[in-house]
Amino acid sequence: MTRKSGHCWLGRRERAARAAIGMPARHPELVTRRPGRAEWRLLAAWGAELWPHDEYTAIIAEAWRQDHP
Repeated sequence: MTRKSGHCWLGRRERAARAAIGMPARHPELVTRRPGRAEWRLLAAWGAELWPHDEYTAIIAEAWRQDHP
């Protein structure tokens, strides 16, 4: 996920997540930001297209339903 705004600072949670996976501090994507509604739909569509009968597609759809009741 990319940053929503042009802020240069990273919070403690983001810094810890980046350190845990070895991501550089200046990398433009955020590890801890949750996807927005359009991103969830796009991810679900890609998953359904790439793996039509896969359990991960169901997991993505369920995660989206939990985030958007």
